[in-house]
Amino acid sequence: MTPQTWAACRGWLLPALRAEDGDEAALLADIQSGRAQLWAGEGAAVVTQCVTAQDARTLHIWLAGGDLAAVLALRPGIEAWGRGLGCEAITIEGRAGWARVLRAHGYQSQGAVLKRSL
Repeated sequence: MTPQTWAACRGWLLPALRAEDGDEAALLADIQSGRAQLWAGEGAAVVTQCVTAQDARTLHIWLAGGDLAAVLALRPGIEAWGRGLGCEAITIEGRAGWARVLRAHGYQSQGAVLKRSL
């Protein structure tokens, strides 16, 4: 990740970063170490993490921000990358509006988490 890429994405992602998720320095450290992945698009950005729980790999969308259409345009590539890693599902935890938007793309609510099989 270049400083220019982060500068372009920073304004979209920092508003989505909650205090319990850490701060900007921790986010950057996770991206630079490979513990998190930054997906930069034209008008939006997404941060993902591959997690293993209960012997299943899941790609979790940690942060997303920017233009909604631009965020959704990143979805197919993110999902394909997760499948390539052997992830069985993709998840996102966020505001209720995501459930309405992502339902059309096969995501289902499981409590506070939206999940889609890959």
